[in-house]
Amino acid sequence: MKSKTETLKECFNILDAEFGDKLTEQQRVYKKELFKKIIGEYPTEKIREMAITMIRTRKYSNFPRIGEMVEIIEGNKEEECEMAWIYLLERIEQTGYYQSVAFPKYPAVGAVIEVMGGWLKFLESMTKDQEVWIKKEFIKIYPVLKKRGEYPKYLPGYFELTNNAKGYENSKMLERYGMTLDGKKVKKIEQKKLQEVIQDVKQIENKQKF
Repeated sequence: MKSKTETLKECFNILDAEFGDKLTEQQRVYKKELFKKIIGEYPTEKIREMAITMIRTRKYSNFPRIGEMVEIIEGNKEEECEMAWIYLLERIEQTGYYQSVAFPKYPAVGAVIEVMGGWLKFLESMTKDQEVWIKKEFIKIYPVLKKRGEYPKYLPGYFELTNNAKGYENSKMLERYGMTLDGKKVKKIEQKKLQEVIQDVKQIENKQKF
């Protein structure tokens, strides 16, 4: 696999061969440095895809501006924001309030929802009256968080959050007996402590009867 430096050089040379006829040598040096500095920030595969797209689809013969290249790499931001919003609405319909949710197609959606308070809070705020304003906020935040590139793997739903809360309480209770939630012993339990466990279990069972 080629390094990013090699890919940058190869892609610039491809663009130069196709569109660089009218460049002076001084302009070529300047364009190359700008290309390395700005386009070099993007992933190797994106750079390669951009160069191929330019060759295949660009109608103008002059050397492309860096802004054109960035737009191809990042895509139309407004259009993507709209598509990401539609995708979010689909995930709301499919997943709902109780299940945990991921956004593999548009992973930046998860980052936006996280910033807006998390999955449960977001859904609770999504009333008919508030949806228009929430969408405006989403459209504004989405490009910023996408560029940052840090996305949660998924967002927990009601079931996971409540189970985690119960699990934390249970684990704290079991710590005093040297046990874990799966029942494995961390250390040997003394007979006296074993009796304490039995008594605690009986008390819980008695409470559940009432």
